[in-house]
Amino acid sequence: MNKFWHFPAAMGGLINSINHAGLETFRGNALESLTREVCQNSLDAVKIENKPVIVEFSSFSIDKNKVPGIYELRDVFLKCQETWEGKNQQCENFLKKALKIVESSTMQILRISDFNTKGLEGAKGGELGSPWSSLVKEAGSSNKNDNSGGSFGIGKSAPFLNSKLRTLFYSSLDITGYESFIGVANIMSFKKNQYEITLGNGYYTYNRNSNAIPQQLFLDPGFVRTDTGTDIYVTAFEPSEDWEKEIIKSVLHNFFITIHKEKLVVKINGFEINNSNIKDLIMDLENTEENRHLKNYFNLLTTNQTIKITYPTKKYKDGITFDEGEATLFLINGEDLNRRVLMTRTTGMRIFEQKNISGSISFTGILMITGKNMNKIFKQMENPAHNEWSPDRYERNTKLAKKIYADLRAFIRNAVKEHFQEKIIDSMDAIGLNDFLPNKKLINMKGVNKTETLNSNIKQILNKEIDKESSIKKTLRRKGNSMDNIEDLLAGEYGITPTGNYGGNGLGKHSGGGNTGGGIQTPGGQNQLDGNVSGHLNKQRKQKPSHKPIQIVQRYVCIDKEQGKYRLHITSQKAIEYGQLIFKVIGEQSDFDLPIKHAITDDPTVTVEKYNANKIVLSSIPAKQPFIINVEIDYPNYCVMEVELYEN
Repeated sequence: MNKFWHFPAAMGGLINSINHAGLETFRGNALESLTREVCQNSLDAVKIENKPVIVEFSSFSIDKNKVPGIYELRDVFLKCQETWEGKNQQCENFLKKALKIVESSTMQILRISDFNTKGLEGAKGGELGSPWSSLVKEAGSSNKNDNSGGSFGIGKSAPFLNSKLRTLFYSSLDITGYESFIGVANIMSFKKNQYEITLGNGYYTYNRNSNAIPQQLFLDPGFVRTDTGTDIYVTAFEPSEDWEKEIIKSVLHNFFITIHKEKLVVKINGFEINNSNIKDLIMDLENTEENRHLKNYFNLLTTNQTIKITYPTKKYKDGITFDEGEATLFLINGEDLNRRVLMTRTTGMRIFEQKNISGSISFTGILMITGKNMNKIFKQMENPAHNEWSPDRYERNTKLAKKIYADLRAFIRNAVKEHFQEKIIDSMDAIGLNDFLPNKKLINMKGVNKTETLNSNIKQILNKEIDKESSIKKTLRRKGNSMDNIEDLLAGEYGITPTGNYGGNGLGKHSGGGNTGGGIQTPGGQNQLDGNVSGHLNKQRKQKPSHKPIQIVQRYVCIDKEQGKYRLHITSQKAIEYGQLIFKVIGEQSDFDLPIKHAITDDPTVTVEKYNANKIVLSSIPAKQPFIINVEIDYPNYCVMEVELYEN
């Protein structure tokens, strides 16, 4: 059988350079992406459900002449060089390295093999939509079912980034007993002759239809496949010296749930990660923040203190129904936990960590979506890199997807508060009088006697004077201060002295507490910006949205001046599905944007979607119902801030 490299002509079609969207999705993290995508694809092709899938990574070096079609491939690279010389620097750099590799005497290869899988079905006829065609011939296509992990058909690009020749060989024994192999070069268009230019993708095949060669390929000395599965040979595999450690790390962080459940075993050059040793491997990791989070997640899976909450039945429009238990939330609380929930779907692979759940409760959680209906919906929200859910990706009904996702996040928040809120109630008394009362002495005290230390006369004065003077309320809705004691709070923030007098002429510059306000009747305080303070307050305030702000009632208190942490109590006069809070610093001569470093809310309904520059984007803001949001600003001193709410 005559075998050769076939590069189809473009015939007036698209001309490709060395890079394309599929590759760029995984650039910058090639080895981790390779590990995630390969293991997920193998899990999606499991043959016997009650047995683990085995994925093996094995590197070896062979004589260059044993690589199928290597000399023909060298000629292709030379033609590419002629085509792109002086036209694209990235192409020239790639080709220079590739030609050096094909001229050397040996080549490093990475073999990735899976077992207890079905193999590449459809290789015999190359049927469109078959697993073989989807992997080898189709772009942006996936034939996987609704319970699978993959959905875009883009993950197959990840192995190419790990080949200095951008060339792979696929070999398979499928469940029908059919043996096949084919080479795929994912390079660039080049001129075949005066009249033809190629698409850029080439196939090592035996005919012009680029069909699979009907036999297995054995490049790794001593390896012979006798069971069903697939082998991927990554040519010119030249990673860093610690590549085994990188793959081990990726496996531990991304598939610890799957391995713990005995659904996956991974071997890296003979080193095996399985259910028996994964606990020790995780606990022996160095003490970095990322590894501490992993250890907490794994502890959550194994401790008897874990709380298990099943997702309730949900019914939506368009006939979408989630049965009870299609998702399960696992929670544990304790000291120094990360306040996040790891989100996973059917295969158990890490997708992302859901943050902004609670800023006061120390907990860790894992959400596992295992139900068919729920998995189908969230699979369509997932991005190609499988590390984010975005309702906008659900093209059928984006608004409905937002509702479904919001319900899931509300379920998580409510579960955390329901099970753990009471356990920390003694440490929550820092939020004092009415909405909250800022006081450093109270915040630093411990025990249930915090509120008992308040002088009852002061509380009576505070309540009496605030109720009596509505003008004071209106003024304080737009500014606030942090005090060292109750008397300073009344004098500086409310303009009330212990004897009931108003007004005060505070002269502070918001640099250390004390009498920091200008008083109510004569607001002449020197609340000016300090040019010597580092930060990003050197730009004029950016233009606000064109529409008018929503009327709000807001107060705020400084929790930690050095860290720039403030707590805001906000009430909107209008219900808003999506809105943004815009922050500015009120200076003596001009206003400036106030950079937001972090934002979180404890409210079970309001969600912090994102924050950047001087804006916080929120969703599900209720009408006339107060909520608290904690912010961290990029400014180390006290400041007078203004907050406005706009509807998106």
